[in-house]
Amino acid sequence: MKLQSWNDRTLTVGAIHTPISGAGATRGFTLIELIVTIAIVAILAGIAIPSFTSMIAKNRAAALTNELSGALNLAYSEAVKRSRRVTVCRSVNVDTATPGCSTATGTNWSTGWIVFVDAATTGTIDTGDTRLKIFQPIARSTSITGGSAFANYVSFLPTGWVDMSGSEESFIICVPPEKRTISINPAGRFKVDDSGTCS
Repeated sequence: MKLQSWNDRTLTVGAIHTPISGAGATRGFTLIELIVTIAIVAILAGIAIPSFTSMIAKNRAAALTNELSGALNLAYSEAVKRSRRVTVCRSVNVDTATPGCSTATGTNWSTGWIVFVDAATTGTIDTGDTRLKIFQPIARSTSITGGSAFANYVSFLPTGWVDMSGSEESFIICVPPEKRTISINPAGRFKVDDSGTCS
């Protein structure tokens, strides 16, 4: 019979090996512990994922609102500064060398828009008109819709006023379920409303 030191993991007595438990012994997860852990992770993920998705939608809606508001502000300030009509129009070919304004029926601004000095035909980029800034199309899961007066363009006069009929018109920005409304009055002032939802 051979007796090993206590630092060894087992005592050898003949052909029988007896594990010694203690601080040095290792222990794995049981099946029940593993199932419980997976269940807890699944519950936490179920709680966190909707909140994360909602946060992304809010941030995207805010970014699009700022982008379109920035274009409108640019058109307003450039019209006053240059004493010229400056227009923001929706476009369907912003990726081309000479992008133009859309004349198609509809109010979808998701394909991008252009800010330009509108010296000739209102709402159309003619020879001699200057493009000031071009905005790229937005993601397919989102939308920007112009009101009937802003179906294809918004035009600011040298006074800063908007060339429109009626007391107010708006753009609807939708990043489901987040909705933002940019309302513009004839004086060129606009406000943003973040109430409501969309799909």
